[in-house]
Amino acid sequence: MKESIRKTLVFDLKDLRHEDFKQYEALVSSETLGLIFEEAEFVNPLSCTILLLRQGGDNICVTADITSVISAECRRCVITFEIDVATTLDLFFSLKDESSEEDETDERYYDGETLDISEDVRQAVMLEVPMWPLCSETCEGLCPQCGTELNAGVCGCEIEDEVPIPASNPLSAQLESIFSKADLSKKLKNS
Repeated sequence: MKESIRKTLVFDLKDLRHEDFKQYEALVSSETLGLIFEEAEFVNPLSCTILLLRQGGDNICVTADITSVISAECRRCVITFEIDVATTLDLFFSLKDESSEEDETDERYYDGETLDISEDVRQAVMLEVPMWPLCSETCEGLCPQCGTELNAGVCGCEIEDEVPIPASNPLSAQLESIFSKADLSKKLKNS
């Protein structure tokens, strides 16, 4: 049985006592879950489809499909673009009793009345937000000399691949001497 759209990921389990499963739709704001990033912004609330399934008495199996869209700035060309974010959770909750110790295991517990999957959803969505967003894998970025966006076209700058080490650097002179001696000794061994 499908409920109306919710704004929370906390579920009252009274309705599930007389049914084997319950499906919910939820639209939850990113701020509600503490999903605030400096370099990315959620364009839409998180759209969640949650299925609660009673399994073996007091155990609850939860399946959640979460989708949203974020706006981020490409790390190469600095253009703002949108990224689809999607994840699926499969969780298993047991009824908490006096002998249950949450800190020592990865098991999840609920109090018998309510079930809160907010933290699980928050953690799963955080893993889906890219740390280094790129508008495309082939993004050319910006010209380091003139700042032209290289995806839109080529600039007239000549970019050198290697930066020359000044000869006045004593360390570079020593390294060059060592490498040239090593090359010479290799050539002598091969002769």
